[in-house]
Amino acid sequence: MSAYITLATPMIDQECLLLALRDVGFTQECIEVHGEPVQLVGYEGRQRQQLAHIIVRRKHVGRASNDIGFERTTTGFQAHISGYDHPRYGGSWLKRVHVRYAEHNSAKQERLAKLEDRRLAEIEARRREEERQNLVEAQRKAVREKARKMGYRVKETREGERIRLVLVKRVY
Repeated sequence: MSAYITLATPMIDQECLLLALRDVGFTQECIEVHGEPVQLVGYEGRQRQQLAHIIVRRKHVGRASNDIGFERTTTGFQAHISGYDHPRYGGSWLKRVHVRYAEHNSAKQERLAKLEDRRLAEIEARRREEERQNLVEAQRKAVREKARKMGYRVKETREGERIRLVLVKRVY
């Protein structure tokens, strides 16, 4: 009977975990991604009890190896590594995965922060433009109202971004 080790990892971003696995030597073709967890396979093709969303099948790990799996949980991905594979894919290997994950995660956070800065800048620019339009509209209404009270008729024309108000009063 094989022993299996389940390790809680502080990795929560699937994209960054996939990039980290590629960085430590598994090609994209070696890594399976599943929406629903799938059962892992052990030595000699036996089904294991563990389930995983991200799987590196045993044929990519080593001849006599078991699948390596990462199960998505509410606290992050849990790594499922067999006791047989632990010397090769245990502590130091998992540490390398963590380091690469952290680098990809911080790069992603920086990209998102820049997008957030741009988004906030765009939102602020839109807010200022709306404020400017509201001010122009309020001034236009005030001029029209005052002109009407004084007996003027207002002719309005637009020249690009400019509004031209011409006050007309007929005197007989």
